[in-house]
Amino acid sequence: METLQRIVLGITGGIAAYKAPQLVRLLKKNGIDVTVVLTRNARSLVGEEALRVVSCNPVHNDDPVDSPDMAHIELAKWGQALLVCPASANTIAKLAHGIADNLLTTLALSFENRTIVVPAMNTAMWNNAATQANVAALASRGVTVLPVDEGELACGDEGPGRMLPVETIVDHVLAALQPRSLAGKKVLISMGPTAEAIDAVRVISNRSSGKMGAMLARAALRAGGTVCVVSGPAPVVPPPGCRAVFVTSARDMKAALEKEFTACDICIMAAAVSDFRPAVVVKGKKHREKSATWNLSLVANPDILAGLGTKKKRRFLVGFSLDAGGNEATARAKMKKKNCDMMVANAVESAMERDDAAAAILYKNKPTERLALQDKQKLAETIIDRISACAGQSHE
Repeated sequence: METLQRIVLGITGGIAAYKAPQLVRLLKKNGIDVTVVLTRNARSLVGEEALRVVSCNPVHNDDPVDSPDMAHIELAKWGQALLVCPASANTIAKLAHGIADNLLTTLALSFENRTIVVPAMNTAMWNNAATQANVAALASRGVTVLPVDEGELACGDEGPGRMLPVETIVDHVLAALQPRSLAGKKVLISMGPTAEAIDAVRVISNRSSGKMGAMLARAALRAGGTVCVVSGPAPVVPPPGCRAVFVTSARDMKAALEKEFTACDICIMAAAVSDFRPAVVVKGKKHREKSATWNLSLVANPDILAGLGTKKKRRFLVGFSLDAGGNEATARAKMKKKNCDMMVANAVESAMERDDAAAAILYKNKPTERLALQDKQKLAETIIDRISACAGQSHE
């Protein structure tokens, strides 16, 4: 993957420092070149050799042998962003007051590009007025300070102060670094399967995992969009940062989407909605001892996408077409019939219950774009990129 950015990762002496190799690995996976700077206290909590191996770059610290006098200037010129993670209360205080008594804080004082701080500390330290004032001071100077997580801390206490999950940090970092092509846009996404009750315990559903919808939501968040996800009962949950509405049946999803649709600018229908439901739902549980056979009569569910297409006005509407072999002719017919601005066609064989997928993006006024089998997150980012470009053109 092509390198997108260069980040200097500053690691301070919090117990969460042990997660740094995983953070570096995920940043690298997303095309970011990483160079690490360790404080003296961090060196006892995370292995320097592990960081050197996963980053493929030298690791810098306060030892003059490892970091010459002008290291902070060279690192400041090299880095396109400075990520301080985990950021202890002590280091946050130093950054807020311009104290430069080690390589990391000296680097921060000379750093002219974006700085992102990820706090991690005990609840009492986080809640202390001094820490809150220091965080506010950094934010007022344009430093991005991420929120803390809440839960059990290393000391056994419960409360706010825990470092965010590594995956969430990477999402925040990528959102801060990439062009905000969806800034100011409200994006509505449907995801996952729906489930139609047969009796009190059985349902008709499908094998959709919800992965594609969740990754589209993550990519839209990274692009600066305000995201609402309407999700059926999927094994994968919507990503942090979006507003989630959970539903069960196709009719539930229809009602939720119609309610949210009025406020959105872009709607992406990635859910695998059940086409049919039982005409009659059996009360309680049907037992086989009472009947050797069970003939189900099914009726069609409402076509949610077609219904939204009649109400879209200036909204940009994206549909998904899932067929055996990914039939593009079928997808284009659906696109026209349901009044979509874009249709993503993929094959059942390459999409269901997988971490990768191939797809074809069908446009109204230009040739189909075929995307080879690839990681679903990369595919989602490409789809969001194409949507942001086309949605902007269609509303100019």
